[in-house]
Amino acid sequence: MDELHEAAIAYYNNGSMEQQNLSWQFFRAMDVNGDGRVSLQEYTEFLRQTAGLAWVHPEMFRELDRNGDGQLDFWEVLTLYYVARTRTISCRTCLRILNGLYFTCVTCFESPCGNTFDLCVKCYMRRTYCHPHRLFLDSYVLLRSRRSHHPLPPGDQNLAEQQPSRMGWWNALRAMEVALAVGHLSAFCTIM
Repeated sequence: MDELHEAAIAYYNNGSMEQQNLSWQFFRAMDVNGDGRVSLQEYTEFLRQTAGLAWVHPEMFRELDRNGDGQLDFWEVLTLYYVARTRTISCRTCLRILNGLYFTCVTCFESPCGNTFDLCVKCYMRRTYCHPHRLFLDSYVLLRSRRSHHPLPPGDQNLAEQQPSRMGWWNALRAMEVALAVGHLSAFCTIM
């Protein structure tokens, strides 16, 4: 949660005045009595009444309450606002909200239908899912693979003509192989 809290503050500090005002409106909507703090009762009532936040569990209050005083200040609610606006993906197996690193099926991600198949690290690691495809990348490698513009590997010059969209994935998988070999983890890798 610390990383999400820092990201929320970073977006707030670098956001427009309109974005900052929306954050304060979100906070004021939760702070029903106007005391500048959000109690557990205000929090749970807000979640109950707000469409689109049904996935947020009341237990998240303790995680958001960084100083442990039993109330949420603006900066702690800002983290919830950030999570609510950006973290609506859940694991297809255990149904937990995916905060941080997670795995995505590459085949589904590239599919024009727009549906992705995403898994938390534990479900992917334990193979507790049922899915027809086997090529998964974690969220960071997936992002980097979409950006890669590396030259073609030797001897594969005609591959670009046959499947240009797959070259980013090849580069990502090659980078993963190198990283795993360096870290002596290649015995544990299941996607190669």
